[in-house]
Amino acid sequence: MAALAVVVAHYFGEVEHGLPGLTIGWMGVNLFFVLSGFLIGSIILERKDCPNFFPVFYIRRTFRIFPVYFATIALTLGFAWLHGTTSWTGEPLPALSYLTFTQNFVMALRGDYGTPWLLPTWTLAVEEQFYLAIPLIITLLPTRWLLPAILGGITLGCAARALLYWTGDEIAGQVLLFSRGDILLSGVLAAYVHQRYAGNEIILRLIPLAAVAGVLLAVVQFRTTGGNLLFVISPLLMAMLFAAYVLLAARGWTTLRFFRLRFWQMLGTISYGLYLIHQPVAGVMHGLILDARPDIATAPQVIVTFAALFAAIGLAWASWTLMEAPLLRMGRTWHYK
Repeated sequence: MAALAVVVAHYFGEVEHGLPGLTIGWMGVNLFFVLSGFLIGSIILERKDCPNFFPVFYIRRTFRIFPVYFATIALTLGFAWLHGTTSWTGEPLPALSYLTFTQNFVMALRGDYGTPWLLPTWTLAVEEQFYLAIPLIITLLPTRWLLPAILGGITLGCAARALLYWTGDEIAGQVLLFSRGDILLSGVLAAYVHQRYAGNEIILRLIPLAAVAGVLLAVVQFRTTGGNLLFVISPLLMAMLFAAYVLLAARGWTTLRFFRLRFWQMLGTISYGLYLIHQPVAGVMHGLILDARPDIATAPQVIVTFAALFAAIGLAWASWTLMEAPLLRMGRTWHYK
């Protein structure tokens, strides 16, 4: 669902003549971060006392993340270099920034996202920086300090985003770990609650209602007085909403059983590859066929967009079958003691 929201937004919402109701990519990114925080938080909390925790953790993450990421970067930058800069390719950020997962810092410093083909990769930079920090924090902190540290980190992340927006640095407020840490830590908080508390389903079902009410109030405030409160508080409120639903799903809430349908399982299987490659696929197809950036203003553009959607899904499935799945099996040969 997270990957699909981003793809739909980039293909049909966030293009020049896109449909405003489909600009939902930011929600997909937030869900992606919450899921990632829940997954990584669960692994660390369960395995942090294993004597070989760190090497196994990072080896498995490397097999999962690096191959398809670096393949996407190499192919995209290679195509841009061979074809040259045009009105539809855009100017990539320095290659070294993509290769070192520091493109989010370059984006913040320059005030420029670079080529839209590699724009989604800033989230992977945030992820990798998070993976470096959170295992150390959780393993080194005494257990009694863990929950206060998570809550304090969420507070600091929201405060950092507020400060960056207040100073007018909106891009930094969107792409830095400091300003997105509260979203990732919301997932870690969900993992902590899942492992240590029975929880109350009624409360978990009320959290999304409270979050939606808070977002609506922030929207009203934005419409009436302006300001950045909506952009500061909405990501955290939506993160809490998603964290509540992740907890409900993890505890077998029957209302979410439809996510077990084969369609969702297929999308979940290929979601990482689809997330990475969908923008380069759309950009290349629209550029080579129509000599323009992706859009849906004309019938040919709509046809090429749908063709790019099916092509991206097919390539993501091929990536999973030929590269990701075999490498994941290889990574799982490393076991926690």
